[in-house]
Amino acid sequence: MRPYWWLFKGFEIREDRSGRDKVFIRDFPDDLEAIARSNPTPMYLINADRVVEKIQLVRKAFCSQYPGSAEIHFAMKECHIPQVLQLIFDQGCGIDAASPNEVRLGLRLGVPPEKIIHTSPSLSEQNLQELLNTGVRINIDSFAQARTLVRIRQKNDAPAPKLSIRLNPGVGAGGDPYSVTGGVRSPQGVPVKFGVTEEVALKIVDYLHGNALSVDTLHFHIGSGWLDPEYAFRRALRKLSQFYGRLSERFGTVQRIDVGGGPGVRGRADQECFSWKKYISVICECFRETGIKPEVLMLEPGDSLVLDAGVLLAKVNAVEEKNGVEHVYVDAGMGSFPAVRLYGEWHEIVNVSHPYGRLKEYSVDGNCCETGDSFTLDHLRRLEEVREGDVLAFLDATGFAEQSFNYCLWGRAHIALRRGDRLIPCTAGVESLDRILSRFETSAGT
Repeated sequence: MRPYWWLFKGFEIREDRSGRDKVFIRDFPDDLEAIARSNPTPMYLINADRVVEKIQLVRKAFCSQYPGSAEIHFAMKECHIPQVLQLIFDQGCGIDAASPNEVRLGLRLGVPPEKIIHTSPSLSEQNLQELLNTGVRINIDSFAQARTLVRIRQKNDAPAPKLSIRLNPGVGAGGDPYSVTGGVRSPQGVPVKFGVTEEVALKIVDYLHGNALSVDTLHFHIGSGWLDPEYAFRRALRKLSQFYGRLSERFGTVQRIDVGGGPGVRGRADQECFSWKKYISVICECFRETGIKPEVLMLEPGDSLVLDAGVLLAKVNAVEEKNGVEHVYVDAGMGSFPAVRLYGEWHEIVNVSHPYGRLKEYSVDGNCCETGDSFTLDHLRRLEEVREGDVLAFLDATGFAEQSFNYCLWGRAHIALRRGDRLIPCTAGVESLDRILSRFETSAGT
């Protein structure tokens, strides 16, 4: 029997009730295949115990190494499933919100405004007015936003907001080219739209100060999915720390540093796990080198807390050789699991019906009417021999559970949360046609 590198994510292989080897979530009575057989598929299954484990891992690392106060603000854009969010908030985490609706959801779930920070490069005056009224911290991404905030306060006598400035440190990194958010251009040459330079940041803070508004936080975010903090993150943080010292000296209100998110998860056998110990060491070293001691350190992890807690379970509809290639067709597609098509991401695929079958090469394809609807694209994947009716698990899937869309009216996948020995439905099955059409003013056929 060959070992699996991904078992540390909260899985184990043991015999089921019939004596066959199956893949289980650790300490859960039913195996993944059995869960898929008794629930609508495609189905996202999220392991709450793994999410709590990751939060506690981060907290423990900071408590043992970082001498100051550190706050975790979960990047809600990675997962807005209410049941998962409530679990995260129950662990004492705040929110990094990327839209007014994310702020609304956080407040609805009971997160206090002071534990929410909002960041977006494009906000209307109405959006900013609402954010001001909620009392959340607003992370300014442009001089235009600063001018709008001043205009709103002058017109409406709005309350003084808690403000942050998003600095673009000129350095970017990401698990894929589409996830780089720092620097001048992305790896594809697309101009980076996030943050401002040091020169512009100084002008913004000075402008706000002149209009009786103060900035207390300096923020940056270089990108998502990187695994080594030693290079891009260290360079960006050193630059941010030096600038923080200048701002603190000139404007005594700047007291907090937000290092953003970005740490990824190990997604392949040839990668190493992200080291929180090394990450915190880099932070401590940069602060010591630049002589700064922020009152509060904020971090905004997203993927690193939830991504590897979830799998997408899909049933195999057909297995057939075409033009010399063995195709496996599953009941999920690029709409229900857009990771590969949107980002070109690699996701480990496991045949949970036969985890120790002999290996064969396959193209694993979806149910949408598109050539690009493939989970393996132009690289065949070595999987345990697949039969029609088997169940496949796509690992590291949590972030796409609610980011899916209805392509060809297939309907978005079902979602369930494992908590202890219970399976909690988060949705009412795979999205039906009536549910899909409910967003329109009139129904088809009326």
